This record gives sequence, C-alpha cells and structure tokens, in this order.
Amino acid sequence: MSLDGFTVDLGALDAARDRVGWLTEELTRPPREVPNDEVFGHGRLAEAVNEFAAREKHGLAWLAGEAESIRHGLAETIKTYRKVDEDGASRFGSIAL
Repeated sequence: MSLDGFTVDLGALDAARDRVGWLTEELTRPPREVPNDEVFGHGRLAEAVNEFAAREKHGLAWLAGEAESIRHGLAETIKTYRKVDEDGASRFGSIAL
C-alpha cells in the first residue's frame, strides 16, 4: 500500500508477525530443570539458584505475554492494511465500470 510516498510492506509485516510468534513459542516452552539441592553442595547456593529460576520463569512468562501482544498487534495491522487495500481496489473497480 502506498499513499503520498508512504509504503507498507505487508510481506515484511507478515514475516515479522511470524518471527514474533516463533519467539512466543520459544518463551513458553517448559523451563529447564533445576538440579536438586544436593548437586550444589551448599544450601545458600542452591537457594539462590532456585530463587533465580523462579524469577526467570516469571520474567519469561511476562516476556511471552508482551511478545504475544506484539504479534496480535502486527496481525491486526496487517488485517487493517489489507482491508484498506481491498476497499480501495473495489472503489477503483466500480469507477472503471
């Protein structure tokens, strides 16, 4: 779509939406297993690792939600631009008749 020199590359937006969707899938995969406390040989170290893993899980869930929001926004933008293109083409088609 082009208007006054402004162009929207819908193919690029489609590709961006797909890449963000892939990222969302990666972020929502099951978390890595945290070894049991005995592996660390030190109680405080094991506790710190477990706390980090819990914060990481929370952070990844938040990030996945943000990525999904971006993917949805891209999908809506693509849908809107396609509709505008189709409506414009329809209007030009009716003028030509």
